[in-house]
Amino acid sequence: MTNGAAASASPGADVPTTEIGHVRALTGVRIVAAVWVVVFHIRGNLYSEFPGTESWAGPLLSHGELGVDLFFTLSGFVLALNYSARMGRSMQRVSTARFYWARIARVWPVFFVTLLAAGLWHGLIMRVSTDPVPPRDFTVPSFLRQSFLVALWTEGDTDRLMWNGPAWSVSAEAFAYALFPIMALLFLRLGRSLRATSLFVLAFVALVPLLVFVVAYGTMYYPWAWMLRILCCFVAGALVYEGVRQLRLTTRSRAVASHAALGVILLILAWLYGVDAVGHPELAPLVTPLFVLLVGLLAIGDRHVVTLLGTRWFVIGGAASYSVYMVHMLLIEPVWWAQGRFAWMAPGTLGSKIAFVLLPFAALAVGYALWRWFEEPARLAIKRMSSSGRTPPPGQVERPRPSVGVPTTAPEERVG
Repeated sequence: MTNGAAASASPGADVPTTEIGHVRALTGVRIVAAVWVVVFHIRGNLYSEFPGTESWAGPLLSHGELGVDLFFTLSGFVLALNYSARMGRSMQRVSTARFYWARIARVWPVFFVTLLAAGLWHGLIMRVSTDPVPPRDFTVPSFLRQSFLVALWTEGDTDRLMWNGPAWSVSAEAFAYALFPIMALLFLRLGRSLRATSLFVLAFVALVPLLVFVVAYGTMYYPWAWMLRILCCFVAGALVYEGVRQLRLTTRSRAVASHAALGVILLILAWLYGVDAVGHPELAPLVTPLFVLLVGLLAIGDRHVVTLLGTRWFVIGGAASYSVYMVHMLLIEPVWWAQGRFAWMAPGTLGSKIAFVLLPFAALAVGYALWRWFEEPARLAIKRMSSSGRTPPPGQVERPRPSVGVPTTAPEERVG
């Protein structure tokens, strides 16, 4: 991530870096990750409805669950950007409380409203029909644990644990949030003590436990895998940020980063198709280090793919990506139920084909509406409840650290 035109500063120095102006791309890439997860959940339906699809799109669609690991990496990077300088000097009650309140404002409203919607859906279906994806624990204690974002913390298996399936990753994120005030102390000190190159190496070292267990188990669905996925990817993303903030950026280094970002995207695709071609699709998660590299490059690049991801529609999509992610199974499961209920929606019918083609677009539309008219207003309303009483107007964010050359227009992360 470094080159002759982007040298790293001495450890501990406040570096007068060139401002990184395209973190918008990190928002834009979120909608790509969200849609990847959406199509992953209907991949089997697409393969059966459109024979031949699997042969050319299968290696990409069948590994869409890795979009969650990209989300985790992005969250680590952006949380470090927004909070590590403010919270990393010492653990203070006020700053910690404000951090937790901001996280609640960001993720809880959509999480809870989709939990209620999922509960209503599963409850009604249990009364009148057969639930195609029944939760494994449809009880009051389960509802309460989910409501407080802690349902996953004592469970090694995510399968059908959450009433709204994708919500497991939000509970995992909440686990990282709980630890962040302590982690911030480490991130800031590492950023002050080590050079950028060392921080980048540490970021990849942080992924080693995740990769070792993937190879050992031959799957990413081993017991407690969620904990390694969130911690390894989150820490790696944060360390990449601490390294990136030390770089002295030039026009040339930004151009090199942009070209490298495009190359990394091609490498990601090559890996996914390659492991399928050699008969080892279980090794697809070993692509995770490339996600970490991609996040760092998107943060400092300034052209072609970086510019594309920073365009208005990608940024809007990225802003709405959390809501898109949280509603998509609430749209997919009724279609699965309808396939067994109505002849015109049975597998192989025109109705079924149309439904699965439209589902990703429906998730985008409903997710955007939820973000525009509920998620963002609710976030601002909850933040106004804080004792500080200071909430930035819509479209603006706090400017936590202009002195170190980080982007001052970077939005806070959105979970997926």
